Amino acid sequence: MHPILPLPKRRSPSVVFHARGLAKVYVMGEIAVHALRDIDLDIYEGEFVVLLGPSGSGKSTLLNILGGLDAPTSGEAKWRDHDLVNADDSELTRYRRKAFRSIQSS
Repeated sequence: MHPILPLPKRRSPSVVFHARGLAKVYVMGEIAVHALRDIDLDIYEGEFVVLLGPSGSGKSTLLNILGGLDAPTSGEAKWRDHDLVNADDSELTRYRRKAFRSIQSS
């Protein structure tokens, strides 16, 4: 008889991108254009994500914020443990180099 060995523990996937209450408002004169309103999002390691929506729905704005290219008007955005909202330019540059190098090599 063969002994029953326990199955290896599966590591639960970690959150790669975390966003809470993201909003982006572009002000043009007296007009405020709300590109994003109160977005909550978690993207997990190994997850494949597709953003679909009509033109002007905020897809590019969200990607620019998550990519460290733009800042939200309000809310929080994190990549792993890095705060993307309060990061300065040099921190965002290091983030883009590190984060997108790992995405390209996956």
